Amino acid sequence: MSENQITINVNSIKSIYLGMYFDNKLLANATGFLVKNNNNDIYLITNRHVVTGRNNETNECLDKKNSAIPNKLNIWFPYLENNYYVWKNISWDLYDKEENSIWLEHPLYKENVDVVAINLGKFDKLTFFHSLNSEYKPIVTENVYIIGYPFGFNVNPEKGKYAIWSSASIASDPDLDLNINGKQLPAFLVDAKTRQGQSGSPVIYHSSNGFDRKSNGFVIYGGPITHEIGIYSGRINKDSDLGYVWKWSLIKDIVNQEYKK
Repeated sequence: MSENQITINVNSIKSIYLGMYFDNKLLANATGFLVKNNNNDIYLITNRHVVTGRNNETNECLDKKNSAIPNKLNIWFPYLENNYYVWKNISWDLYDKEENSIWLEHPLYKENVDVVAINLGKFDKLTFFHSLNSEYKPIVTENVYIIGYPFGFNVNPEKGKYAIWSSASIASDPDLDLNINGKQLPAFLVDAKTRQGQSGSPVIYHSSNGFDRKSNGFVIYGGPITHEIGIYSGRINKDSDLGYVWKWSLIKDIVNQEYKK
C-alpha cells in the first residue's frame, strides 16, 4: 500500500452538504443525501424545515435575524470527471416560475412529516446513493450513526465535503409511532449530541466488522455492513439530547408517489 493512499468510508461521501439561500444570502447550512428510483431519477432527500425555513411543528421562521426563508439550495456532491472524483456544487431553485414549491411531501402525512424529496432528474456521473429499499428493522438501545455537518463543519474542506459521524443510541421503540403535535407519526427517538447543521442527515446502522442482526439471530459478513434506518430532523427541544428520526419507509413513499404517476 502506498504511503499516500488514504481510506475514506463511502458513507462519509454519501451525505450531501447543503446551503440554504435567499437569493445570494446564506441563511444556514444543513445536510441531505441522494437516492435513486427504478426510473433512474435521482432525488435529494432532506428535512421539510430545511427547504421551508420554518419550524415544522410551530411554523415559526427559523431565521431570527432577517425573517427570511430560502428560495434556493446550494448542493455539494462528488462528481465523476475524467475517471476522477471532484467536488461540484450546483444551485437549485426551490420554487418554479409560478412560485410553486418544487419539493415532494409525503402523500398521506403531508406537511406533518419533516421529510421532503427533490427530483434532480438524471445525473449519469453521480454514483453515491443510499438504498431506497432498505428494510432494516432497528431496535431500542441499538447503536447507530448520524452522518452530517454540525455547524456546517466538514472534514478537509479544501479537498471536498466529507461528513462527520455522530454516534447515537435508539431511545424509543421504533415500532411505536411518536405523538408529535397531537398526531401519531412514524418516527422514533435517538439519544445523541447533535447540533445545528445535522438536520437532514441519514441515520444508519454500520458495522466495520460485518456484524449484522437478522430476525433469527446474528451473522458476520466478510466486510463492513450498512443499513439505512431513517433521517434525522433535530432535537425535541434545545435542552435535550433526544432527537427525532423519521422512518426510512417514508422516503420510499415520497419518491415512489411520483414514479407511479
